[in-house]
Amino acid sequence: MLMTIAKFEALPETRTELLELVRVLAEHSRTDAGCLEYGCYQDITGADRLLIVGYWTDRQALEQHYESACFQELVGGRFATLVIDAVPSVSLYDVVEIDRL
Repeated sequence: MLMTIAKFEALPETRTELLELVRVLAEHSRTDAGCLEYGCYQDITGADRLLIVGYWTDRQALEQHYESACFQELVGGRFATLVIDAVPSVSLYDVVEIDRL
């Protein structure tokens, strides 16, 4: 399983629009083949800072997500005009699940 974490900061005047864009992206992403979980979270100390966390069955599922029409339209199009840095920080992790600590 793979986990992606994308960190970015909304321009203060575009936060509401960005949150709506991310809500639509999350709804669509959750229906993508291989998507196990997908959510967006706001930083409690700075409402403009957002984090998208996704869990994917494998790299192929993640690549298909990035190539999807919805992702290309929303992230490839409007996203860059709504955030402080056009390219968010994105991290990719291999997840190993264990049944006990």
